[in-house]
Amino acid sequence: MRDPLFYRMTDYDRSLLPNEHLRTLDANAVDRKEWEATTGYSIGYPAWGMLYYTVLCRLRPDAFNLIIETGTNIGSSSIVLAQAIKDSKGSGEVRTVELEPEYSAKARDNVTKAGLRDIVRFYEGDAIEQLPEMLTGDDKVAVAFLDGSHLYQQVIREFELVEPHLDDDSVVIFDNTYLIAEPKEDQRVNGALREIKRRFGGNLINLPYCSWYTPGMALWQRQPFGDMTPPA
Repeated sequence: MRDPLFYRMTDYDRSLLPNEHLRTLDANAVDRKEWEATTGYSIGYPAWGMLYYTVLCRLRPDAFNLIIETGTNIGSSSIVLAQAIKDSKGSGEVRTVELEPEYSAKARDNVTKAGLRDIVRFYEGDAIEQLPEMLTGDDKVAVAFLDGSHLYQQVIREFELVEPHLDDDSVVIFDNTYLIAEPKEDQRVNGALREIKRRFGGNLINLPYCSWYTPGMALWQRQPFGDMTPPA
């Protein structure tokens, strides 16, 4: 395994965060020990900002917007996703799944304190088993944030389960894209993204200088203009 890298910022203006409770949680996070205690394993700033504005700019004002999240942890990113729905003035829901019941309970508490409980639906268990319950019938996903297990096969399988529910211009967001693995190790998110691009095509943007330990975030979109027909 290559050495970890840290691009999470601690010396920044907390007013840039979109939710008051999240600002409170991160107010005194000056090092890794402190931020893990208050906001868990979440992506941190500036990645929270990227997540918030990416989602806010993708939500349709005239439709119900479904956001899927894997890897709730203690709810910090769930708050960002739900706040984007609230601030859009439109309708929508975050459906988020967490493997560990203890984390899920903390997430429910944090989301409630953030004033966003009515926007978030929680699931517990392995994301691979829960995604078929979270996504049924004609559900269409506006944004998916796949940040649960970061092992190669798990990332690909999560994407495979979400992909049939994506419109052409839906956005899938990934965390931990840095190539931290050595050649003979599990290639994790970095390798999974290469395989997703090979199999599913689409457009992939990597943002390497955010998040932490295994930094980097990426945005995938099948077709940027959806089904819009260009003028004759």
